[in-house]
Amino acid sequence: MRITAIRGVHVSIPLSVPYKLSRVYGTVSSADAVVVRLTTDTGLVGYGEADPHHPFTADTVEGTIQAIRDRLGPALIGSDPREIKRLEREMDDVLDGHLMAKGAIDMALFDLAGKSYGVPVHALLGGKLRERVLLSFPLGSGTAEEDMEVIEARTALGFRSFMAKMGRNPIPDEIKRVHKLSERYAGKVHLVADANQGWSEAEAVEFTAGVEGTFLELLEQPVPAGEHEALQRIRAKSTVPISADESVITAGDALQLVARGAVDAYSVKASKNGGLTKAHRIVSIIEAAQLECRMNSMLEFGVTQAALLHLGAVTQRLIPSGHAYMSTLRMSADFTDFPKRLRDGYAYVSDAPGLGVSIDDGVLATHARSSFEVT
Repeated sequence: MRITAIRGVHVSIPLSVPYKLSRVYGTVSSADAVVVRLTTDTGLVGYGEADPHHPFTADTVEGTIQAIRDRLGPALIGSDPREIKRLEREMDDVLDGHLMAKGAIDMALFDLAGKSYGVPVHALLGGKLRERVLLSFPLGSGTAEEDMEVIEARTALGFRSFMAKMGRNPIPDEIKRVHKLSERYAGKVHLVADANQGWSEAEAVEFTAGVEGTFLELLEQPVPAGEHEALQRIRAKSTVPISADESVITAGDALQLVARGAVDAYSVKASKNGGLTKAHRIVSIIEAAQLECRMNSMLEFGVTQAALLHLGAVTQRLIPSGHAYMSTLRMSADFTDFPKRLRDGYAYVSDAPGLGVSIDDGVLATHARSSFEVT
């Protein structure tokens, strides 16, 4: 089996409701993706997705398209898509960085390999450990009263885990917010907080001290990505476990953080970390250190979410407080059938060959901004 063509489509789809994040990221109202389709000489096709959202990542839509169209795509034509590790090395040799472009291709390779062998992607990663994963629903950066409206609506639909975005409001306000939520929901739902790099070290220490004794289970990325020593000091002073997200992009980042003892948990994303091959490597490092993983997302559509669900299915050390497989629920439309896997507050793992998602070409065409093809 050989790759004969690579097609990419840039799509942009509005969110159902604008998403208020930290002061670093502001408010987001739409999501962009580059959807990749690999075609083979057998007629099988595989799909991948890149989710470059500046300023969430250094990758941009334009840079991702150029990387696939001009460098990575031409290097892969004629290759056997089942040789995933070899093609990972070839992509790294051809081009430095551009993890999201490489990640989209890597997802498509896994999709093709699974379809070729007639097995789900989780079987290629070692076999699933669970049939479903607990969902965590996001709460935009706002007030406890706004949070309660979302929590009441979503718990009625089966959700039991929530992630509160922070890093936008004054620390005393965020502390009061957590206390109000704790008074009402402790013992009923899970809560994690994500500051998205929005705080200084002093603010993070003030926050963790202020929420001690509440039901908050995890604080994610309180300070800028490169401040590993600050994360280590915050963790040493905090009774709330600390998680890294933007600080862990590569396996090298994970090794550095583990060596420092900087955090308790790591946020893993299929697109951010460069696809399943690289993300799985990061998970292996985390598990070897006897730490925990949080399967997380940015603003993603169903292909990336499906890839991440297969990774979550095979990961031994998952945090108990929920995982971010709800990204498609924030969109006004999705070009896959992944949302059907979400019900009763869980994401259910597919056993269909490959990633287990179908593509709606009509929705894809409706929201397409541009496209390209490599042959």
